[in-house]
Amino acid sequence: MIEIDGSMLEGGGQLLRMAVAYAAILGESVRVHNIRSKRSESGLRYQHLAAVKAVAQLSSAQVQGLEIGSSEIVFTPGPIRGGRYRFDIGTAGSIGLLLQCVAPVAAYANRPTFLELVGGTSVPRATPVTMLKEVGWKALYAMGFNASLVIRREGFYPRGGGLVEASIAPTEGLRPIRISDKPEVTEVHGVSFSGKLPEHVAHRQANAAMHMLMEAGYTTVDIQCKNLDRESPPLSPGSLIGLWTQGRSPCFIGSDSLGARGKPAEQVGQDAAISLLSQLRTGSSTDLHTADNLIIWCSLAQGQSIYTTSELTLHILTAIKLAEIMTEAHMSIQGSLGHPALIQCEGTGLKP
Repeated sequence: MIEIDGSMLEGGGQLLRMAVAYAAILGESVRVHNIRSKRSESGLRYQHLAAVKAVAQLSSAQVQGLEIGSSEIVFTPGPIRGGRYRFDIGTAGSIGLLLQCVAPVAAYANRPTFLELVGGTSVPRATPVTMLKEVGWKALYAMGFNASLVIRREGFYPRGGGLVEASIAPTEGLRPIRISDKPEVTEVHGVSFSGKLPEHVAHRQANAAMHMLMEAGYTTVDIQCKNLDRESPPLSPGSLIGLWTQGRSPCFIGSDSLGARGKPAEQVGQDAAISLLSQLRTGSSTDLHTADNLIIWCSLAQGQSIYTTSELTLHILTAIKLAEIMTEAHMSIQGSLGHPALIQCEGTGLKP
């Protein structure tokens, strides 16, 4: 049984989620203790419970300690089985974070997996599902990941209620990703949407971002505006703007900004543009969230992956440490915390 200290480095819920994902994929039992011990509300919360339950269902696992507030779980997986599953987080907990741990497990299933997920799609402190679809998963496609993602309804805090459908095909083996050269970005694309708010909110967000990007020299900027109330109204009011890049060479950099009560729509748009521009100035090939999400995939791929990130975060360092504990992948970093970095990984070449 593999022992994982849930308080190491960043010590958050992502460590727990990825530990059980690795356990399911590798067919190894894992004990995670000191779960979120550094947080004000330590132990398992609803969103973590939902993620562990989802991975457990996919991998026919037995789990001890699976209850709210628990500081320790023992996860003993069985075979990973594809099929149709519906997972409801029950709160505005992030569907994006749930997908980050469920997707690699489903990729190693015995047959295609079809998921219906209910929860938060665009919520604080989590990658929006839109950005996962437009940036994160596109990086995974370059590694041989075969999947599709559809957002049927957006879900904002506090009620959530977002609805996402995902279809994931079994992998025959993952390829490494090699994108260390400075990207040549020629276009910026994006989406700005709002629901249960005045229609002009989405347009103001988009116009503010577009103005900053064009001032910075990006002449081809296309940001689509959407009024969610015309399609599938969210349960709670909210807005988001997401931006991503396109160029002559591979580049998986995006940024997003979530609307908030009392925050002008123009500020929401400007924040997204400022984040994107600051990351592009580093000359990196991935944004900090994509770089984090790639670690598990690179550790399982055949061969050496190499990519640069706009910022080395504690999340990334935690993901690397966990990969080294759970697998025989060899990881190396050139760079320091809070700055751009080069990440290299010699993967294990795990086959289904």
